[in-house]
Amino acid sequence: MVFKRFWFWGLILLVVLSFSAVWAVEEVQPPYSFDVTAEGYAQVMFDQGYNLYQEGRKEEAIQFFIEAVSTKPNFIKAWKWLARTYQEEGMYDEAIWAWGKVLELAPDDNHAAYFREKCENYKKYGKAAWDSFEEGIVAYQSGDYFSAIPLFEEAIRNNPEFDKAYYFLGAALIKVEDYHRAVWAFEKYLTFHPDDEKAQYFLKVAQKGAANLQ
Repeated sequence: MVFKRFWFWGLILLVVLSFSAVWAVEEVQPPYSFDVTAEGYAQVMFDQGYNLYQEGRKEEAIQFFIEAVSTKPNFIKAWKWLARTYQEEGMYDEAIWAWGKVLELAPDDNHAAYFREKCENYKKYGKAAWDSFEEGIVAYQSGDYFSAIPLFEEAIRNNPEFDKAYYFLGAALIKVEDYHRAVWAFEKYLTFHPDDEKAQYFLKVAQKGAANLQ
């Protein structure tokens, strides 16, 4: 009789403990699913990449941006940051490709078009040469020829094969009536583009101006 009572209460205790265990498990389970959509995952990858970028860990950031656009190919913001990071890391081929992806998604994005062209010029002329030249163009177009001249000269020092820099240097020198040096600049430019009729015309203008100074 004692044994039967012990068995009965033992069974009751076992059932109670079983239910308690189930309740404990249920209490720690969230009332929602942990499934993450592809879009959500892409955003998480982008956020992590952005945080790494802000910390100066750009090589690592690139990997997260790549993961973001691989998961969500139309993620324009992630493509822009991937392109920007490639550009800042001097990876110009990759930057040109990434900016191109931005333009596929947003053909009217002038910002992306500008930076893709900038990377193409970095690749062609060198970053230091192109930055000086571009700054010189801004000064030239604003009519500040005396500031433009040393910038074009700096571009040429960084890349002696920079054809456009010789052209605009010659044009700026004509504007300040430094005709002898303008002759030299246009002659140099014409070694790259001997059939450029406009440059031939400006060379004659510079030669005439130089002759009148003698």
